[in-house]
Amino acid sequence: MRFNVVAPSLKVFLAIMGLFALVSCTAQYPLNPKLEFKTRTNPFQSKLLSPNKSDELFLILAFSGGGTRAASLSYGILEALDRVEVPTPQGRIGADNTRIKHTLLDEVDLITGVSGGSFTAAYYGLHGRDAFRDYREKVLLKNLQGGLFWGLINPVNWVRLGSPRFGRSDLAQEYYDYMVFHSATLGEMASGKGPAVIILATDANDGIVFPFIPSRFALICSDFEKFPLARAVAASAAFPGPLTPIILKNYAGQCQHKVPEWITNALAKPDPTSRVYYNAVTTSTYLDPGTKPYIHLIDGGVSDNLGIRGMIETIAAQGGIRDALKEESLSKTRRVAFIIVDAQTQEKPRWRILDEIPGLGAILGASSTIMINKYNFETIDLLRRYAEEWTYENKTAGMKPIEIYIIHVAFAFLSDKAERDYFQEIPTALTLPEEQVDKLREVAGKLLYSQEPFNTLVQDLGGKMPGTGSPK
Repeated sequence: MRFNVVAPSLKVFLAIMGLFALVSCTAQYPLNPKLEFKTRTNPFQSKLLSPNKSDELFLILAFSGGGTRAASLSYGILEALDRVEVPTPQGRIGADNTRIKHTLLDEVDLITGVSGGSFTAAYYGLHGRDAFRDYREKVLLKNLQGGLFWGLINPVNWVRLGSPRFGRSDLAQEYYDYMVFHSATLGEMASGKGPAVIILATDANDGIVFPFIPSRFALICSDFEKFPLARAVAASAAFPGPLTPIILKNYAGQCQHKVPEWITNALAKPDPTSRVYYNAVTTSTYLDPGTKPYIHLIDGGVSDNLGIRGMIETIAAQGGIRDALKEESLSKTRRVAFIIVDAQTQEKPRWRILDEIPGLGAILGASSTIMINKYNFETIDLLRRYAEEWTYENKTAGMKPIEIYIIHVAFAFLSDKAERDYFQEIPTALTLPEEQVDKLREVAGKLLYSQEPFNTLVQDLGGKMPGTGSPK
């Protein structure tokens, strides 16, 4: 009799476990769509050539990684730029023939976003000024980290996460999509209300930057326009360990795409000491799906935490700043400004004052911070050296030089030690207290306005800083 009671219960248990196993086996990350027909070659072109911006200025914002700390600081930079008035582009007047207020924020041409900074970049690219209505409450003050945690401990997701084809970053994508991006695609962001935006991740197979741009998707014959924006952000913020790689399928060779000329030219003249050749070799790996059928993407900060290294390499591959601008039909440009929003921290681990051997987690964390900070320094130095080279080349060619402004916003520039320590010790997390979020937004403007190259840029444009006279 006892056996008869247990047997049905055992059958139910086995049936449930069988169902769980079946679901686990069938759980699958969403495949990136294959390119079935030719799409827009450059969906950003109309934004870069907008009549509502100056033809002579190309303004780039680079938002670094660093969780909500980076997202808050980068958002504060957008707010700070909107307080700096510059002359209205010729021909722009209101319906009543009055001057339209025009700020440096209106002049932004391109934003790159890495990890935490990719949230701000993507949201502003999609919504433009409408982001000022709700980004603080919807993203910066939202407990995204808690939401991810509750998703991970949900028993339903345990089953899905048991699949080798569904990981924690796939779950994060679903959460970001539901809470922040609402099924938006890269194509919709490219056509959005903000400037051109490039989300950056790292190709874990080769350790190189993977930019979410049409030309990179064309190499693997995948449809840029249909790719989920939340998935791009999830890849950019997929910190190794806590989060898993985002996987793309490589369809190279299954569409009519011509290999970029710069790759062909560079590969024809092998030079292991050339940065352009190295970039061509690593980029050409996408052309062979036999050896690289899948692309595993992790946190963009692993390869370029500042979000400018890939841009430097692209400019170098095209022959310099003038040729790169000409390629984008921006030959009238006379000024190029890089505003690098660097949320780098300077942690002071407790174990440094102890005579004890630190644990594995502490050492791995310290190693990661050290490598990123040193790489950040080298990246800024690389940009400065290239800027000098581009300026020199223009002068020797007898052309009017293009003025290059490198504006580095970082906590290290704060003169007050207590204030500097406060911001540098804010943790890298996806959730911060409201007070810290607002202090980060506030200090962004303070840091930006204190930079000499920024003041020079505003002066050269005939603009005005907050609290000063009208723009010329």
